[in-house]
Amino acid sequence: MANAAGGLSDAKPAATLSVSQHLESVLGKRLAGASGENAGRIVDVLVDGTGQVRAAVVDYGGFLGIGSRKIAISWSDLRFAPDGSPNAVAVEIPPERLARAPQVVAGQPVAIVSAHKPPWHRAARK
Repeated sequence: MANAAGGLSDAKPAATLSVSQHLESVLGKRLAGASGENAGRIVDVLVDGTGQVRAAVVDYGGFLGIGSRKIAISWSDLRFAPDGSPNAVAVEIPPERLARAPQVVAGQPVAIVSAHKPPWHRAARK
C-alpha cells in the first residue's frame, strides 16, 4: 500500500476471522430418503459461477459401491442433522424419483433432481 508521501506503508489490510465450532464437512455423510431408507452418501458439492451451492452429488444405489451411480440433488431439498443425528442428511424426495434421476457425468450438463417443480415448469404447461 502506498502512503501519502508516495512510499510504501507497513499497514496490513484488515482481515476478518470467523471461527465456529459448528462447521463441518458434508462429504461422506449418509443421505436418508423420505421414508428413512438409505439413499446413498454425499460425495461432492456443486456450485454455480457465483460460488452459490446448488446441489449435492450423491453416490446412489448399488451395494458396497458396486452398481451405484452419481446423481445431483438440489441443495435446498437437503435437511441437515434430522432427528438430532449429526452424521445424516435427509431428503424428502420419493425413492422412485431418486431412482429415475439422471446420472452425473463429468464434462456434461448436470440435471438436478428436486422435490419441487421449477417455476418454468408451471409456465410451460399453461
